[in-house]
Amino acid sequence: MSKAKIIGNDFKIKFDGQQHQVDANVLVSSLIHTTTIVQEVNKYLNSGKKIEIKVKALEKGSFLCHIELVETTIDSLKNLLTKDNIEVGAAIVTTVVGIIELKKFLKGKKAKEVQKQGDRTKIINKDGNVLIIENATFNIYEHSPVVKDALAQNFDALNNDPAITGFEITDKNENALVRVDKSEFVELSQKSEEVEEGERKIVEAATVNVVRVSFEESLKWDFYYRGIKISAKIADPSFYELIDKGEAFAKGDVLEVELQIHQKFDESVNTFVTKSYTVNKIVRHLSRNEQQKINFKPEE
Repeated sequence: MSKAKIIGNDFKIKFDGQQHQVDANVLVSSLIHTTTIVQEVNKYLNSGKKIEIKVKALEKGSFLCHIELVETTIDSLKNLLTKDNIEVGAAIVTTVVGIIELKKFLKGKKAKEVQKQGDRTKIINKDGNVLIIENATFNIYEHSPVVKDALAQNFDALNNDPAITGFEITDKNENALVRVDKSEFVELSQKSEEVEEGERKIVEAATVNVVRVSFEESLKWDFYYRGIKISAKIADPSFYELIDKGEAFAKGDVLEVELQIHQKFDESVNTFVTKSYTVNKIVRHLSRNEQQKINFKPEE
């Protein structure tokens, strides 16, 4: 776990980069996925509180978002800033940080070994390294598909903005709690990997650009995925419901998706070779006309 003790109900998200510009949709996407994780953690921790997430400021000079977790009463919708609320907020932030640390530690793979030790869990990864975390943190990571999806989609979105070179969560005084470098984004966007009898299925978060649309379920769409042109069937029934309701899709649109990659092992070259792609789920559709940038100019 992080060395810094989390004592407040707020935290900051820092997007490192050499430029003072960030894709607005990447920023919004990251905040949406972070919000999803926070709300799911609150649900699993069974705090009994309705938590509202407030972006206090987009601070100049860096891609820095100050976020506050505030309890909201359902009846009066008044914000309550109490000692109890601060403690709940701190517990949520601590757990979110722990989940990201665990994702980093496992690098998108399954744990080699898991041992429960009282109220903590000892985890050994594929490389034989050891991490000890709270049981609640491990249980949420292991059993919440919502958290897994949001984590993966967050790091895929960040990976698709060349301006962003790192992602960091800090306390309100900007003491680092957890950091993920650009080189780790791809690993953290992976959701699962299954290998059986010379075949491998990888499921990961992905951002794809539409090249050619096909409104028949039996036909494939063409996309650009990490600079490579691919063809993939869309196996998401809710997506075709959107089409039937009249939602428009066009060349150049961006889709955040859950992408399944089917590979077979080729003994002649001693590696897995990709045979097909399937879009399991559409997470977010962004029209090319909605894409824009936000400037973060330093103080004069």
